[in-house]
Amino acid sequence: MGPPEHLHNLPHTLRPIPWTGGQPPPPLPRGTAAPLVLLLHGGAQVAAETENQLLANLSLQERQRHATYQRSAAQARFLLARASLRQLLGHWLQQPAATIPIEADLLGKPRCPTAGAPAFNLSHSGDLILLAFHATAEVGVDVEQARPNLQWERIARRWLTPAEVAELRALPQAEQGRGFLAAWCRLEARVKASGQGLGGIAGSGAAAVHLWDVRVPMGYAAAAALRALTAPGESVARAGHPSPLA
Repeated sequence: MGPPEHLHNLPHTLRPIPWTGGQPPPPLPRGTAAPLVLLLHGGAQVAAETENQLLANLSLQERQRHATYQRSAAQARFLLARASLRQLLGHWLQQPAATIPIEADLLGKPRCPTAGAPAFNLSHSGDLILLAFHATAEVGVDVEQARPNLQWERIARRWLTPAEVAELRALPQAEQGRGFLAAWCRLEARVKASGQGLGGIAGSGAAAVHLWDVRVPMGYAAAAALRALTAPGESVARAGHPSPLA
């Protein structure tokens, strides 16, 4: 699902790569190349045999968190996302998946502190999971499922620019919700990649962020963003904000 054609300065569109466990991933991109974005379908019930295989990829803490989920769909989505993330990191780091350290910053964004680990980000909504990776740059990704009767204007007035809100209002009413969802995904992806939070995104000293819309099935919107490191070894502070769409 692409964004409405009425909005100006549209980013390029990135096609994610469908991925299932067991297959080797493509090479990691570098420099200002677009991030590697993998698409997983996580809404189906996980078979018992597959579940045991996936659980073996998780850390003890993640297995304990997996056991706390009450809804089977949410439990399956968490398991698939985390196990796949670890499997991919294990491939690139040549390390057993369950032993890879994954930390969360103060705002909850995960990272791997192991030398040589790629930057990554993940997002899920409905039945879709997106995993984004890059070897030399901070990355952000967001996917959102369309919601009937979403009261988007209140959220847009708080988080989007007046020009963006005006453009959304200028769309035919039937397209406004879809247009807002695309704009929201771009904002979330930029915030995750920039490491500066919403204030940094809007300020004069905002980091240069490359932005892509991500092509996802009808009923969803998604975006990915990239912030290139300015010097070898530079660490990028992770920042984010609670999503009113969560």
